[in-house]
Amino acid sequence: MTLNKIFSAFGVLLMLLLANSCADEDLKPIITFDDAGKGAYPRRITETDKLINLFDVAGSNYEYTIEFVDLEQGNLVAEYVLDLVYEDNNPDNGDNSTGPIQFRSWSAGDFETNADGFKGLSNIRITGPEAIAAAGLSEDQVLAGDEFQFQGRVITTDGAVFTASNSSAAVNGSAFRGHFNFTLPAGCPSSLDGTYNYSTTDVWCAAAAGQTYTGTVDLIGLGGGEYYFSDWSFGAYTPCYGITLGSSDGVKVKEICAVVSFSGFVSEFGDTFTFEHELNGADWKITWSNDFGEAGVSVITNPSGDWPFTIK
Repeated sequence: MTLNKIFSAFGVLLMLLLANSCADEDLKPIITFDDAGKGAYPRRITETDKLINLFDVAGSNYEYTIEFVDLEQGNLVAEYVLDLVYEDNNPDNGDNSTGPIQFRSWSAGDFETNADGFKGLSNIRITGPEAIAAAGLSEDQVLAGDEFQFQGRVITTDGAVFTASNSSAAVNGSAFRGHFNFTLPAGCPSSLDGTYNYSTTDVWCAAAAGQTYTGTVDLIGLGGGEYYFSDWSFGAYTPCYGITLGSSDGVKVKEICAVVSFSGFVSEFGDTFTFEHELNGADWKITWSNDFGEAGVSVITNPSGDWPFTIK
């Protein structure tokens, strides 16, 4: 069991103890913006689904609202720039990959002040036709699996440039809601959200040897055909550690036009997972393991009947 898993299992107790102790500042579990470093970044406030729907390119769009975070609530930001990289992931029509191309930019005069006093931009809207035209493509050149990758830059009044690559993992993670980079995948509408029954066997730890664990798990949509399970151990972490394994950022399932694969492999505890899976009607069998030696075999059952996809 990793140290991170111990912290996760006893996190509340540790926080209470630290709050009433004189522990070293470097050991505190909560990272603040001051700890993460002095700079600037765009913080996501709202967003819509990220998808260029190949059945309705003209009607496809992505909208988001951001506020700028710096030492003066965004007043140190001079410019916000979006670059575009088109990644052609479908070999059926050659390789049309291109970029980075400057897609759009905003200066300080375009910024608004929101109710919380932060400078920012509301309801930024990117349409499917705009993204395709910016990449120098026609609609028939874009196929399922291709990606429009947007890369944000924040330029401060002193000329410093901040991007995802020179910002901390904390800023780019879900806690700070950093929104430098995002991807609009080309694909088809997906609706796999729901609650499903699972049955897990062959769990690695001694406490679970020979046992079968059953329960329900939620498949939660992130937009653009990406999903994560509310418990990636499908009940196995409970007998072994007394916790569950949820990872919306690192371990994900992706559906592209009724073909499902795994698109993320690093859990919230930093373990790298390997998956093998197969379909048998309503049963989706997932054999999983990771580089820490944890493993299990889980069958996820669709109560509505056969799963509406094939697997890759």
